[in-house]
Amino acid sequence: MSSREAADTQALRQVQASLAGPRSIVFLNPKGGAGTTTSTLLAGRTFGVHRGGGTAVWDNNETRGSLGGRALAANHNHTARELLANMSMFEDVTTARIGDLGRFVRGQGPAHCDVLASDERPEVTGHIAEQDFTQIHDLLTRYYKLVLIDTGNNMRAPNWLAAVRSADLLVVTTTVREDTSSAALWMLDALQNNVFDNAADLKRKTVTLLAEPTPHTDKELRENLKDIFSQRTDAVLQIPYDPALTDGGVVDYTRLRPGTHTAWLYACAAMAVRL
Repeated sequence: MSSREAADTQALRQVQASLAGPRSIVFLNPKGGAGTTTSTLLAGRTFGVHRGGGTAVWDNNETRGSLGGRALAANHNHTARELLANMSMFEDVTTARIGDLGRFVRGQGPAHCDVLASDERPEVTGHIAEQDFTQIHDLLTRYYKLVLIDTGNNMRAPNWLAAVRSADLLVVTTTVREDTSSAALWMLDALQNNVFDNAADLKRKTVTLLAEPTPHTDKELRENLKDIFSQRTDAVLQIPYDPALTDGGVVDYTRLRPGTHTAWLYACAAMAVRL
C-alpha cells in the first residue's frame, strides 16, 4: 500500500468501527449559509454508505428547515410533527417496528440513511418543546446506531438547547468567511458560558468543519481560521469546494467530486474516533 492507500484504509476502518451504543452528533451554527444542513446530510451519507445503514438524519428545527428540501423525496410528506402526533405507535416496544418509521422518515436510497424532516407547512405555528425533542431522540436512538441532528438558528429554542445537551459530539460548521466564522465563535462563547462548565469540556466534545464556499478561497483567512478554531475545538476538518452543492437543490451524490468524498471520509473518521 502507498501511504495514501493506508490512510484511506485507516479512515474507513474508523468510520466502520463498532460503537458501544447509539450515538448522536449535532451540527450547529446560528447563521444561515454556514453549511449546517449540507454537512449533516453529507455526513449521514458517508456514515450510511460505509457502515451499511443504521443512520438517521434529523432536521431538529422548530420551524421550516431546509434539510427536507435537499434530501430525496418519499411517497409521503410526513415530518417530525406527524411523528410526534403518532408517538403512541411506538409505546409498546414489543409490537413497534423500525419499519413503522417508514411512514415518517424518508429513505435516501444509495445514501443508506433515513431523513426526518422538520415541519414544512407555512400555516403551522408553535415550537418544538424540549420534551418533544426528547421523545423523538429517544425513539431514533432506539432504532438507529447513529443519529445526526441538523439544528436551526435560534440558540434559545428549547429543542436547540436539548440537542446540544444530548450530543455525544458537537460539530461546528463554518465556511472560510468572516461572517459564518464569527457567528460560530460567538456561539462557542455562549455554549462555554451557559451550557458547559469550562472551555476544556467544550473543546473535548467539539470539532469544527471548515468548508470552502468558493473555488477561490482566501488562503490567509483559511489558515487563520484553522488556527483559531483549533484552539477552541478538538480538531478542524477541512472540506473542499464542490460546485455540485451550490445550487441549493436536492443533493446529487453522483455529481460530487472524488476529493469531496475523500474529505468527508476523513471528516467522519475524525468524528467516529471521538464517539
